[in-house]
Amino acid sequence: MNEPEFLAATTQDDLLWRQLKSIPAFRAILRAVEARFYFGVELPGPTLDVGCGDGHFSQMVFQRKIEAGIDPWWNPLTKGQKSGMYDLALQAMGDKLPFPDGHFASAFSNSVLEHIPDIQPVLNETNRVMQMNGRFLITMPSHHFTQNLGGATFLARLGLPGLADAYRRFFNRIARHAHTDSAEVWAERLAAAGFSIERWQYYFSKKALWALEWGHIQGLPSAIMHAITGHWIVAPWESSLRRTERWLRPFYDEPFPEDGTCLLIVARKQANGPIPVQLPPARPFTIEELETAVASHQPIATEPEPTSEPEPQTDDLLPAVSPQPQEEPAAKPATANWFSIALGILSLLAAMMGQLALTGDPPNLASGRRWFFYSALPLLLLLWRSRPAGLGAAQSWRLPSLGQIPRRRWLFPLGLLLAILAQSAVGVPGSERPLLSILLWLAGIGLSFYAWQDAQPDAPPLIISRRTLGTAVFLFLVALVVRLVNLSHNPFMLNGIEASLGLNSLQIIRGQLQNPFATAWLTNPTLPLYFMALPISILGPTTLAVRLVSPFVGAATVAATYLFGKRLFGNMAGLLAAILLLGSHFHLHYSRLGMTNIWDGLLMLLALGAIGVAWQRPSTAPHQRTIWLWAGGLVGLNAYAFTSSRVLPVVLIAWFVLSLLLDWKSFRAQGWHLLAALGMTLVVALPLLLFYNNNPTIFMERANALGILPGQTNWLAGEAARTGMSQTAVLWQQFWQSALAFNGIPDNSPAYRPLIPLLTFGPAVLMVLGFFLALFRVRQNNHRLLLLWPLGTIIVAGMLLIESPQSHRLVVATPALALLAAIALVTLGNLLLATAHATDETPPTLNEWQPTTGNWRSHTVHAGLILVALVLIFSLNDLAFYYGRFPTNNQFADTNTEIAYEMANYLNNLDGDWTAYLYGPPILYVDFPTLPYLLTDFQAGANLFNVDSPESERAPAPTANQIFIFLPQRQAELVAVEQAFPGGTSQQVNGRYAAPLFTVYQYQP
Repeated sequence: MNEPEFLAATTQDDLLWRQLKSIPAFRAILRAVEARFYFGVELPGPTLDVGCGDGHFSQMVFQRKIEAGIDPWWNPLTKGQKSGMYDLALQAMGDKLPFPDGHFASAFSNSVLEHIPDIQPVLNETNRVMQMNGRFLITMPSHHFTQNLGGATFLARLGLPGLADAYRRFFNRIARHAHTDSAEVWAERLAAAGFSIERWQYYFSKKALWALEWGHIQGLPSAIMHAITGHWIVAPWESSLRRTERWLRPFYDEPFPEDGTCLLIVARKQANGPIPVQLPPARPFTIEELETAVASHQPIATEPEPTSEPEPQTDDLLPAVSPQPQEEPAAKPATANWFSIALGILSLLAAMMGQLALTGDPPNLASGRRWFFYSALPLLLLLWRSRPAGLGAAQSWRLPSLGQIPRRRWLFPLGLLLAILAQSAVGVPGSERPLLSILLWLAGIGLSFYAWQDAQPDAPPLIISRRTLGTAVFLFLVALVVRLVNLSHNPFMLNGIEASLGLNSLQIIRGQLQNPFATAWLTNPTLPLYFMALPISILGPTTLAVRLVSPFVGAATVAATYLFGKRLFGNMAGLLAAILLLGSHFHLHYSRLGMTNIWDGLLMLLALGAIGVAWQRPSTAPHQRTIWLWAGGLVGLNAYAFTSSRVLPVVLIAWFVLSLLLDWKSFRAQGWHLLAALGMTLVVALPLLLFYNNNPTIFMERANALGILPGQTNWLAGEAARTGMSQTAVLWQQFWQSALAFNGIPDNSPAYRPLIPLLTFGPAVLMVLGFFLALFRVRQNNHRLLLLWPLGTIIVAGMLLIESPQSHRLVVATPALALLAAIALVTLGNLLLATAHATDETPPTLNEWQPTTGNWRSHTVHAGLILVALVLIFSLNDLAFYYGRFPTNNQFADTNTEIAYEMANYLNNLDGDWTAYLYGPPILYVDFPTLPYLLTDFQAGANLFNVDSPESERAPAPTANQIFIFLPQRQAELVAVEQAFPGGTSQQVNGRYAAPLFTVYQYQP
């Protein structure tokens, strides 16, 4: 379905409505009147559009693709190329067309010829490429246009003819009119080129012209909206446009005046050179004739064509299209490229200054923010010079009747029922059947997938090229090796979060936690813990076992970043992002911890990446429903990860609203697919949603414990009172505290605290530039998703929580950060590549960079290799930090965690049977999670006891061998123990955070 059909679906349809829904009113009325002529005049193919621009007019008029369009201006031409209306859309001057003689059977030029100062060579060249008797349809302003301008008429009535003439010159200058001439003048020009006039008429009355003038002022908001959103009209609905339509409708329906301000000419090629001038009497169409032609899609019958023998037609257009060097269209001067380079350098330098300010000693947050803002300005100007846009096809959709619903759709309620039964199978404590529950859940997912699927027996299979798959596998293996190196000892100890989740995994192994669709420690969903339990069940409760799943998840995230980055942003961006993520010390660290936070980034990448891929494809593409169903299922899986289950809904709601405003056509086209995806999301997430419904306080428990808002910790009001700032100012400060966490604000999370920014200097600068690029390209869905992902993370997992920033909450955004840095680097690379390319040719880009033996010596390959080498340096720098400085220079975990970890190692190395007493309370107790997880031969309450105070009696020892462990705060009690158990040995155990961490007294009778 093309755009006119989409626009017709939003209200009643005619040509005026079509135009009003897509362009400002002052253009819409004139284009609507002109569009009727194109329905009334037959233009057989192949057809040439002389001055195609962005292709919008052709989209509104033609129900077929036009064989060729030319335009000298590159920016609108790129939109025309993306519109899908032209087999060929080429940059060319009208007097040097890159086509063979006598090729086109027809041509048209809508409001173009009046802008060309030297028009005769263009008419001559158009004649050359047309077949004999080929029809040439032209619409343009006439001499009545200039004479009857409303502003000039008003000034003339005031007795100010000089100002009236000045106004006419001014209006024609801003409209870029080189001439507005009569039919007689055009008859002479066309005859000189070999065209005779078949019929002609004036159209568009003086009052319609005055409405057009006034519309220029009214169109200013539309121009601003177009600059922001990429759309002239963001609400193309009857309710919002009805008043404008009523104002313009009389001008659309008016009869054609004899002194109309615009001129229609239908000409035919009669010779290859000049012919005698002939101007037949005006023969205007009637409104009834044209409306009938519009309704029937049948042109008005014309008089018999002359019987001149047509010139032979060349079937092979493509070889002739390749222009000779002397026929190349004029290009912009090379200085434009250097100006773009200067803008790119200014943006990069400003971002670097911002990063330096954030990492200075002391950090200057205000200066950093200011420099980042400065970096956005030249970047915005750079993008404005070549802003992308395009109009895609959209598909109308309506609710079907019950009889039209495919039978398989009725299986979806059964899928929902199976998902409900999956929760029921584990919903009653003490009688859980986890295996049955998971099987029911998977069956419900499979049945729902089948129910929503569209049968496409002849569709080609979805495949990934061997090269792409091989690259992804290679990246996965390298990332996995990097993440497995020295896994047990870097980080150097098991932290309390890892130990707590490890204990939950042990409960799963021992049958004590049997609900995969519930939550465990601190409301973490249990499903990922079932994967964590697998290596623990084989290797036992060790540091290696609890961490072993995370490297595989992190490596899979690297590979997925490449695959989705390649599909959404190009091969080069995907590759660079994957390399950056592979070595990122931030992502690497959480890929090595026994925490489920690393799942957040992978699941969110899969969900948003699948949505981006599905949105990018036409709604009728093969397997489109399949991709949307996968997207919906992956969105549902995010319910089983802690952070992404909170962040993703916010991101998707924002994406939904922005897509409605910025990409309504695609939204309508993908409507049924979105509904199917929503159904899959519901089935996948339903068991856990039912658990939350049965336990209504659990989902928001951590948010209420950590949130800053009233009804939570009320930190926001308390901080405002403490500092004397308004709550808005405090909230804004919280936002920046979280937003700059990646660039320089110190990490507060006990799970990392590397003492350097979460992103090192190079990736941090590129990430900021990439963020601005995504912001400026928010009209494009892939950039819209990429923008909202880190923004949602900053707000939900940073700004609205106390003690922000904490890296374990923000790791969900790491794939997005890598992609932002990569698209910035590719954009800068394309800019540099353009300067090395001939200015009279379209420069290549790095987006789909792939070196081969055939192109090894090209500038593109060399530039790509430079970018790859640069990100390898960034990645190796991060790896050198993590395996070099970090092990000895960090604030990972805390003293108590180190005491518990070293205490567990000490006790596990004892031979024989022992009873241990911990002189740790009130600082440390034997139920600190590291101890019950790691200890193999000691159990609290059996042979491991707290000694609460000096006055407390020790529990009876079940073994003769006894060991007494004293924290430094209670070491004075060692004397009494030595007196009670003489002959033992004491030893101090030192650590990184304290010396000693604790003192041990061993007694063996």
